[in-house]
Amino acid sequence: MVIRTMIPSMAALAILVLAGCNNASAGAQSGAMDRLSAYDTIDACLYRNPAATDRTACIGEYAQACEQLAAEGETTAGMLACRGDEYEAWDRWLNESYRDLRESLSDESVVALREAQRSWIAHRDQDCLFLASLYAGGTLERVEQASCLTRKTAERAIELLHWHADYPPF
Repeated sequence: MVIRTMIPSMAALAILVLAGCNNASAGAQSGAMDRLSAYDTIDACLYRNPAATDRTACIGEYAQACEQLAAEGETTAGMLACRGDEYEAWDRWLNESYRDLRESLSDESVVALREAQRSWIAHRDQDCLFLASLYAGGTLERVEQASCLTRKTAERAIELLHWHADYPPF
C-alpha cells in the first residue's frame, strides 16, 4: 500500500509533467515546470509496466491525458494533435525496437524481418483506412484513423520490444 501511494497515478503524473501538446517551451518561458514529451511519457509508462501484456495499458494514455489537459484538447483539432504526438512517439519506439532487434539477427533474418515489417506496415495502413471509412465524411474519420495508427504502431513496438523474451533462442 505504501509503495502504491509513492507511484503517482497517470492523471497526477500528467498534471505535473505531461507534454501539454508541444507547449514545453512556453512553460519554460513562464517559469512553469517543464513537461514530458509524449515519448518520455510512454517511456515512464513502459518502465512502470515491464511485462508485454501490461505495456498495452500505455497505449492511449498520453493522448487521453493531453486531451483532458490541453485547452483545445477536446476539439477535433486538439484530439488530432494529441493523438498525432502519441503516434509519433510510438513510431519512434517502433523504429528503435526494430533497430535493436535487427542488430541481434543474422543477415538472412534481417532480410526476413525487413520484409515482415514492410508487410505489417501495409496491413496496418489498410486496416486503419478501412476503420476510418466507417466514419467517411464525418469529423471522426481522421480521429479514428489517427487512433488506429497509434494503437497498431504501439502494439507492434511492444511486440518487437519483447521479441527476445517471447521468441527464443534470442
